[in-house]
Amino acid sequence: MEYKEIIMVIAVIAGPILAVQAQKYLESIKENKRRKMGLFHTLMSTRANRVSQAHVSALNMIDLEFYGKTLFGKRSQSAGEKKITNAWKVYNDHLNEKFTKDRLGAWADKRDDLFTALLYAMSQHLGYDFDEVQLKRDCYKPMAHGDVEAEQQKIREGIVAVLDGKKSIPMAVTYLPPYHPIEPEMADVKST
Repeated sequence: MEYKEIIMVIAVIAGPILAVQAQKYLESIKENKRRKMGLFHTLMSTRANRVSQAHVSALNMIDLEFYGKTLFGKRSQSAGEKKITNAWKVYNDHLNEKFTKDRLGAWADKRDDLFTALLYAMSQHLGYDFDEVQLKRDCYKPMAHGDVEAEQQKIREGIVAVLDGKKSIPMAVTYLPPYHPIEPEMADVKST
């Protein structure tokens, strides 16, 4: 067999294998991008309700989805992925910081700035042209949602206080039925 024939046989065998591997690689890239976009969409759609379960779950997936690639046991992140994971680390550190009630306003302002920085890093990496002001201010949260959340928090605190024995449930008697004593003969009939 000549070299040309050997090369032709190798090409016939290797060609489909390489094509399948290339297709798998392209699908992997597309799926990775889809998951990152889904995470960003969740954070954008829940940015006015940051205590929602979907929002918290999306935040907790950032390290995994923007981890980068591992090749031969070595991790490599793109510059955009590194910016995102670093922004998440700073934001997460702030979220877990203890604060006093008199510092709540300053803590909340910094929280908003750090969250906006995270969204900005994600938007830049994923190809969106948002500015930081737009990410921070352009979301809608009806005042009624805030009222409902505040009322639910009051209810939870009240129930916990009752269950912990710190408070009691106030009661007021508004009606007492008239008293009708049972006659002695009727009491014997009822007891049998």
